[in-house]
Amino acid sequence: MIELVYSNKIKNMKKNRSASILFKAVSKNFLNICRVYPKLISMANHLDKFTEEEKYNFGISIIKLVMDTCGIKVEAFGLENIPQQDGIYLCANHQEKFDPLAIWYTYPRKMGVILDDKATHRPFISELCKIIKAQKLHRRDVRSTIQSINSITADLKSGTNYMIFPEGGYELEEKVLGEFKSGSFKSPMRAHCPILPVCIIDSYCIFDKGYKTTKPIQVHYLKPIMPEEFENLTTHELAELVKSRIKEVHDIYQK
Repeated sequence: MIELVYSNKIKNMKKNRSASILFKAVSKNFLNICRVYPKLISMANHLDKFTEEEKYNFGISIIKLVMDTCGIKVEAFGLENIPQQDGIYLCANHQEKFDPLAIWYTYPRKMGVILDDKATHRPFISELCKIIKAQKLHRRDVRSTIQSINSITADLKSGTNYMIFPEGGYELEEKVLGEFKSGSFKSPMRAHCPILPVCIIDSYCIFDKGYKTTKPIQVHYLKPIMPEEFENLTTHELAELVKSRIKEVHDIYQK
């Protein structure tokens, strides 16, 4: 009974924080939304009229505008650990909605995203996913999931970078890492590409005092795990390896 009450209390706190994030993002960016959203819709509906570079750069400019206007600070560490070649599979822990934005804000090259299909049907997110490389996962549709894995594998082999959050959601206890789903690691194993572990710190508390941002989000880029390190592992063993690398840094900085 006590655990249930505590769980409901945490869920309500998350709802309040999500409302805070949404309110601040909209209120602080209302004029910017009026200015850029029509162009975003037009670009998303006429993808062939723009180059990949134009679409990606416009998407990133919107992300940085939102982050800066909301006063969200992001600090990046370990940028020297990012491999020079593309075709990187970036795996990060997940604390809040701003996690992918924090990575896009700091990553120096093009980066796609792998996310649940449910998250891609909201206004603004839907259009953004069209102009920035996004792979949608229909978790209850086995055939679609297999097609997505095959597509991601092919993209990685051709040099596309992807980020994924193997936990698949946020834990009730933000300071605790959740289970890293082994299915998230099928594509990098098949593509034999580097895996870049990333540890995100304090994104869960950026609005823990109402609409005022507090701590900056920390994005720690860790040393990559090269294919020869995991070629004999199972997907479950690889998931545990990536989680353990992230946990080492998480336990140091997440107070």
